[in-house]
Amino acid sequence: MTACRKCFFLLVIIPCLALCFILLGSGTGHGGHYRARYALEKDTLVCVIGNNFYDYHLRQAEPAGFQMEIIRAFAKSFRCPYRITVLPSFGERQQALAGQQADIMICSPGEYREYLQNGKLTAGFLLPDSSAWIVDAQRPEMLTLLGQWMAHYRQSKSFKAHRRKYCAGAPANKERPLCNALSPYDTLIKKYARQIDWDWRLLASLIYQESRFDTASRSRRGAYGLMQLMPQTAESFGVFDIETPDSNLQAGVKYLRYATKYLRLHETSGADRLKFVLAAYNAGIGRIRDCRAFAESQGKNTDKWEDVAAVIPLMRYETYYTGDAIQLGYFKGSETLAYVRNVWERYEHYLNLVAP
Repeated sequence: MTACRKCFFLLVIIPCLALCFILLGSGTGHGGHYRARYALEKDTLVCVIGNNFYDYHLRQAEPAGFQMEIIRAFAKSFRCPYRITVLPSFGERQQALAGQQADIMICSPGEYREYLQNGKLTAGFLLPDSSAWIVDAQRPEMLTLLGQWMAHYRQSKSFKAHRRKYCAGAPANKERPLCNALSPYDTLIKKYARQIDWDWRLLASLIYQESRFDTASRSRRGAYGLMQLMPQTAESFGVFDIETPDSNLQAGVKYLRYATKYLRLHETSGADRLKFVLAAYNAGIGRIRDCRAFAESQGKNTDKWEDVAAVIPLMRYETYYTGDAIQLGYFKGSETLAYVRNVWERYEHYLNLVAP
């Protein structure tokens, strides 16, 4: 072996092999770190939080709060969905974490010290805002990942802006009451949500996504009102005037009922059923029927939204959209996926923050 080759072997090949062994290794080192990152990208991050006003509340019908902003930023960094569950009792939060029903528990410094004194904590840290983040003691790789991310995020402009926005002068333990109103149209929304057996907060989230509760909102294509309906669509359901909030909601809910029936979701229930209907409201019933047919051709469960959503990005490629399963041709799909994700995420916040 020449001197040049020896240098290349010593300086490049051996370090690369060593790095591979580290990344594939077990324990709490880099291998655990990357497993935690992979797990986050494949699953929903679940955080349990107390009843603290400045941590998590509604502001103009949108979720807000210091801890909520950090959770959202963390989830976004690792491209994973997240869910926040409000558990006012510290004991309930401890049980959720111990029972692996939550990935992260957020608590006060006093609760953090109590946890330490009881010998239950080996994974957690304090933030300089009167709060502490705790993870399952049996998942040290998650603590490593979270700690590294947090150390970087705390130096960011976003973190500093959020501290100024939420923490300046805010009482650390002010109780957060449930919000009793989302819009001036809550009574109408509740009335029409009952007609399709929906939680009114889900319908409210859809309406917020469409119009921000603005009755005069009009799109470039001519969609109008709270539910952003095209006049011809409303007319097809027997509603010829969509200028008023009542008639606009009436037509929109008729479309949702029709979509539920026409999509033939007989074997689909719960959240999956609702997400298919939300997708149809955004993209059209024919498009979502195409998506389900294409998912079936790819061996997916057509009654599971996540299965169907996983193949929708393929429908932009000619190899796929020219096949027999897809009748309507090219479909980018990213807008629809984001639409369903945003409406559902906001609805979950409403479940936490808005009275039934």
